[in-house]
Amino acid sequence: MGKADSHREAIRERKRQERERRIRDILDAAKRLFFQKGYQKMTMDDVALEVRVSKPTIYQYFKSKDDLFFALLAPASEKTEQALERIERHLMSGGYPSGAALLHDTFQALYGVYRTDPEAFRILQLFQHSGMIDALDEDVRRGFVAKARLTFEQGRRILSAAMDQGLLRRMDVHPFNDVVWALFVGVIQLEDSKGRGKGESPFLKPTLELAERLVIAATAADGRTAANAPSPDT
Repeated sequence: MGKADSHREAIRERKRQERERRIRDILDAAKRLFFQKGYQKMTMDDVALEVRVSKPTIYQYFKSKDDLFFALLAPASEKTEQALERIERHLMSGGYPSGAALLHDTFQALYGVYRTDPEAFRILQLFQHSGMIDALDEDVRRGFVAKARLTFEQGRRILSAAMDQGLLRRMDVHPFNDVVWALFVGVIQLEDSKGRGKGESPFLKPTLELAERLVIAATAADGRTAANAPSPDT
């Protein structure tokens, strides 16, 4: 590669990094404004002012406020899908010696997704479990619904396969899956409400661990706590 080619490549790389940094700045501003004003009241003008750029600059990256929030929240959904895919592959390869080990990995995987971006996770849950999603642009709303449906389907497949393998007690998989999600999300919402603005609540992890033990006791075939078992790569 000659000097001219190297120079052009360096320019392209710098532009790529600048674009990624600008997108991160916009998404971070959107998160702050969401908690300050709420989704309905915040505007793209607010975002531009927060980032200190013009509104047309914001529209170079996101065609609408709905599109901006989809970009903000999609990574949390995708990380959840990826974590559940790893668990499902491990399960189908016979990697779990007990239902306790499977449920332990499931709770740990969801907690790991939450820890990567707690604010985005909170906003995602608010959109999925409130009427806000119905106010979104139809295409964006369908995207949110499709991702939520995929995640729930993954959870049901995992639990059904674990029942077939004799790792979990036989029961209706739909309420079982809903209970796991409700416990996890409910604990996070409760503890976040205690520690908002002060970082993660010191009670979050022990409360999630208790929720995990309760689910294991009620649903694992042996009812024991998680064993030291091989886990899927994280």
